[in-house]
Formats: sequence, structure tokens, C-alpha cells
Amino acid sequence: MDTPPSETRRDRRIERQRREIMDAAAEVFAQKGYAAATTRDIAEASDMGESTLYNYFDGKREIFLAIIQRQAEQIDAVFVEFNRLETRQQMADIFVKVLDILLSQSHYTRALIGEAWFNDEILSQYLGKRLVQISAYLEETIRSRIQSGQFRPVNPSLAARMVVSMFMGIILPAL
Repeated sequence: MDTPPSETRRDRRIERQRREIMDAAAEVFAQKGYAAATTRDIAEASDMGESTLYNYFDGKREIFLAIIQRQAEQIDAVFVEFNRLETRQQMADIFVKVLDILLSQSHYTRALIGEAWFNDEILSQYLGKRLVQISAYLEETIRSRIQSGQFRPVNPSLAARMVVSMFMGIILPAL
């Protein structure tokens, strides 16, 4: 069986540059809003020429979607741990990890929520779908924990929505 080639120095440099662009873009989006931000603004914030920016991304929308994807991947990685929970403390630790991701990358979160506030497509296609996915995952996890006897009987759908709402309630004022 063939093993995939390891990541080259060039690949790591490209990925580093893409992250720097996404970080700068998130700040620009959070300050100006997605609609008002330009690729020139992002390039300036990234300390590069606008034409150089296009070596890494096709445009502003691709950068925005990469930002959304990056944060989703980080949160999904934490949710993988959720299936291995055995104690209440471990559950609290998972919630802290998710909060740390959302707050430590508040410029990403602010950019997404700020744009969703004004852009129905972003609200329904990305943020709304993501919240539904997270709620469904939590609901299924809660349901299986109730069936195994680890959680006391509650309405899994309501409990999942409460958890998501709790996070939103904590995050929004912090942004």
C-alpha cells in the first residue's frame, strides 16, 4: 500500500501564507463587513500586493469560505472527543475547548456572525446549516448517552438546542 507523500517545505509555506491571509481577512471583514471589504484591503492587511493574494485564493469569497471551513474543522476535531466522554469533568473540558476556539479566534467568529447578520445567504447556507449540524450531532450524542445510562432522561432535541444557545449566549456579548 502506498503512503501519501509527506508535506514539503513549500506546502507548509503556502499553508502558512494562506493562514496569514485568512487572519488578516477576518480582521478586515470584522471591521468593515464582508460587502465593504475588498481584496485590496485584505492584501494591505496581509502586507502583500493584491496580485500576490490571488496566488493563494481566487477572491474574497474563497477567503471567507476558507475562514468558515477552518473554524468548522477545529470545532469538529473537538467534537470527535465528545464521543469518548466518560465523566462530567471531561464534558466541561470539551465545552471549554470549544469556547477557547471561538474566543481565541474571535476575529473569525465576529466576521462570520457579522456577515450572517446582514447576508441571508451566509446566515442560511453556512451559519444556519452549521448550527443545525452541531445540534443534530449533540442530540444524537445525548440520546445515545441516555440509552447507555450515562445521562439522565431528558429531551435530547431540547438539550442539544439549549447547549448551542448557551454557547451563542456566551459568544455574542464577547464579540
